[in-house]
Amino acid sequence: MTIKEIIKLKKMEIAQIGMILFFSILPLFIILPFKINLFLAWEGAYRMSIGQVPFRDFYLPMGFGFWIIPALFFKIFGPFMSSLIKAQVFINLIGAFAFRSILKKLGVSPMNVFLSLLIYCISFVFVNFWPWYNHTVFIFELVAIHFLLEHIFSESNRRKIIQLMLGAFFLVLAVFTKQDGGALAVITGSVLLLYNFLVEKKVKWILLYAAFGVLFAALFVVPFLSHDFLYWFNWGRPPHNSRVNLSDILRDIFEGSEWIKFYLLAVVFVVIKNVNTEEDYLTNKKKFLFALFTFSILIQAMLVQVTSYIPHNVNIYFHSIAFAFLISNVAFTFDKVKVWGFSLMVLMIMFWWSADYWRYGQRIIDRMVPGLFAQDGTRNQVSKYSWFKPDSTQVVARINWKKAPYKTFDNVLLPEGTIAGIDSLMKLEIIHKPGVKVLNMSELTPLEHELGFAPAVNEPMWYHRNVSIFDKEIGEYCDKITRQEYDVVLFEYIPNLNQFYPDEVRACLQKNYIKVNTFQAPRDNPTNVVEVYLRPKTE
Repeated sequence: MTIKEIIKLKKMEIAQIGMILFFSILPLFIILPFKINLFLAWEGAYRMSIGQVPFRDFYLPMGFGFWIIPALFFKIFGPFMSSLIKAQVFINLIGAFAFRSILKKLGVSPMNVFLSLLIYCISFVFVNFWPWYNHTVFIFELVAIHFLLEHIFSESNRRKIIQLMLGAFFLVLAVFTKQDGGALAVITGSVLLLYNFLVEKKVKWILLYAAFGVLFAALFVVPFLSHDFLYWFNWGRPPHNSRVNLSDILRDIFEGSEWIKFYLLAVVFVVIKNVNTEEDYLTNKKKFLFALFTFSILIQAMLVQVTSYIPHNVNIYFHSIAFAFLISNVAFTFDKVKVWGFSLMVLMIMFWWSADYWRYGQRIIDRMVPGLFAQDGTRNQVSKYSWFKPDSTQVVARINWKKAPYKTFDNVLLPEGTIAGIDSLMKLEIIHKPGVKVLNMSELTPLEHELGFAPAVNEPMWYHRNVSIFDKEIGEYCDKITRQEYDVVLFEYIPNLNQFYPDEVRACLQKNYIKVNTFQAPRDNPTNVVEVYLRPKTE
């Protein structure tokens, strides 16, 4: 390699790293609106940061791996919304660098790595400003695959053992972050190692991998067996409904999934072509592992879109991986394309993924120049976006949301009605009394720190009916409410969702408590409200 080629390579590596840093740290400079389900990220991180132990002090229907990084950032920076953003910056950095490392290990050229990273950053990093378990589990999977590939391609036995151990650890951590995504991560990692075994015929690595997996699983399980660990699987809590619904999966596959099916077709086409033209293709580790990895991720994306359906783009990472595989198997290389051609490719990729930055850009411009993108409200204009009359009672434009004036909600926009409601809560004398007992069945979980009341112990920390709270727990809450054990209860009523918070609990509150206030929940829909109930004897 000549000096000129080395310099060119270094410049491309600097460009890759610079792009990762730019997209990852961008949220630090933006004031973001409160996001649906953000309450869960804050709540788990806060409880763990103050020393509460999962399954002992609070119950949850999932692993606790999701909150490890946010809890650490709460300990360092405080239990603030801005700390969650910083945690997600760190998570995005880990994921992007792991993705870059995987592509390099699989022999992808530097320019193709850059283009694939651009898709990864625009489609996956750019839209994930806040921590969410369906995102974090995939990041742990990428880290695990990075270490497993290090193991496969390493020549040193000592390094192979260390890398295999780390790969197994992050696969187990993925399982204890989210069951479905974690299980699929284990399958993907196991497929790669099984292929390596078939090529090398060394069974010791498979046995060692299994041993590491059992060891780490035991470390995650055994300490909690004396507590209510089975809550994680919803066992013993009727109705127990599996979210692996074959009908839903088949419906999504056959009625949608156009991009995934197209990529699968293209991957199969490439594999057949390479098998027919390259004698050693099936034993060429880099090439065939790349095909296996891509195929596994596409199947995973097809399943995860049903089992983990929030947010709607939870599986959008498959584009960057499929693109990297396909572009690495075309007949030409971008390494020999002139600057203008490469720049055109970058522009076309950005044009392909324009939806999100166009949407965010519109919001920014609307704040600077209100009404610039507003539709003509007259009856004389009929177009794609004006032929129907929007229901003004259903959506409140986020342009009217305000920056929250509370430390815990720093860097977050909230509806004006939510801010007014929090202000009214702060004026309640009972809320500030030492030892006040509050049941907070709302998305405003940061109020625990903001108002200074302690989070509940030995109760579920999430109240989604038949997902994280079941008939048994609903009955227990109703019994406590009937006995008026709580001083204050916050209940979020979301009529357009299927009992996100249990209707039975609300009925018990209306019967046994006094409703003193109702204010808008931190959502777009003004019919979503937080109701404030006080125990009658506190009046």
